[in-house]
Amino acid sequence: MKFLIALAFVATLVSAEKEERQLRRAGKKFRGKKNAVCAIGCTPYVNPVDPLKGIDKYKALVDDMTDSCDLILHLGDTKAGAAPCNNTIMTEPLKIIVESAKAKGVAFLYSIGDNELNDCHRDGSRSSPRAAEFYKAADARAFMISEMKMDVNFDKDMTGVFAVEAHRKNGTIPGTTKPYSCDFDKLLVSKDAVIATIESMGSSWYLADQTKQGYPNQDAVDPLADRLGMYLNAKDCAIEWISHAVNRANALGKKAVIIGMQAHFWVQDQYGSVVGPVTGALDGIGEYYNATNLAAKTLALTGVAIAEPFKPLYDHLTAVAKANPNLLIQTVNADSHIWTDIRANSAVNNNPGIISNQNWMIHQTEGDSRALTMYSKLTVDADAFNPVQVNQIWSKKAFDTIPVGHTYYRYA
Repeated sequence: MKFLIALAFVATLVSAEKEERQLRRAGKKFRGKKNAVCAIGCTPYVNPVDPLKGIDKYKALVDDMTDSCDLILHLGDTKAGAAPCNNTIMTEPLKIIVESAKAKGVAFLYSIGDNELNDCHRDGSRSSPRAAEFYKAADARAFMISEMKMDVNFDKDMTGVFAVEAHRKNGTIPGTTKPYSCDFDKLLVSKDAVIATIESMGSSWYLADQTKQGYPNQDAVDPLADRLGMYLNAKDCAIEWISHAVNRANALGKKAVIIGMQAHFWVQDQYGSVVGPVTGALDGIGEYYNATNLAAKTLALTGVAIAEPFKPLYDHLTAVAKANPNLLIQTVNADSHIWTDIRANSAVNNNPGIISNQNWMIHQTEGDSRALTMYSKLTVDADAFNPVQVNQIWSKKAFDTIPVGHTYYRYA
């Protein structure tokens, strides 16, 4: 009898170990019991190892968010654009979230920002170069993917606990023999919504020309041809992933899709209404390519003429919203450092013969100093007429942490 009990005990241990191995491979299923997503971006912008300069405020803010939400979104720009690209400055703010989220059973997704990638060339292209670990966007991107375990084959969130859907796209990037790398495209399914991240960032999505902004050696440090390939990769990945997120929501009977990204790819007028995609003329895409030669330049580099690089994604998201009036499409971005909550294309009326999409909502998180004491909270409720409510939350815990108030010391 004792032998049988011992045998059963051993079998139980073996079974438990097998389940644990399977869990480690697949990750836990995300439940989303609080039905809330907390989002920040363009923060902390402080010295990550100096507690007197504001990093403790950031830790307090993160602690508040992981108490309040099931999922944390960091929408890129972990450091100021002028700060050198190195391991500590770029990754420590993310590791702080990982530690807090993991301790409290909260999921964490991250959409890469331009300050971590596109602006790395600045230190190498200054008239007096400044030391940094990364100067090229491609090198910084590869590092962030490896260091933060964002690889497309790693099917877990940033904490390494929860199972996520990762984007594996077939084919090669136009003009190259490189396979697509959609490593920052992740997806979680909560009780009432589908939440996805895409790679869309500031600095004109890898295409910004900063030669006239004091960085005359930009193209020598980080060649345009390389950055153009990264843009094409991110754009094609994003279009496919948006469709996938919407299809998943429909298949599962969800009422909302939340799409997180670092920067928007549309233009807003003085009233906040979206009026169209970003274009070279409006966003200063370049001196070395402009409205008259962009298509020729891109044709020579990739074999594909690109006259308006942001239009395909804008058109796709607009079409997806129109085609799915049953869903609320809620985009969440950072980059501009101003908290906004508007409806896309709200100025368009349903005149005879015109069907406009009124189900694409746009939210932009705080940035800069305010982002150390405030965060965005998206509450999801499938039983409500508006399934996603967005609120700006002030963190008293962060406000009361040194340096007290809505203030900090920028690290650049």
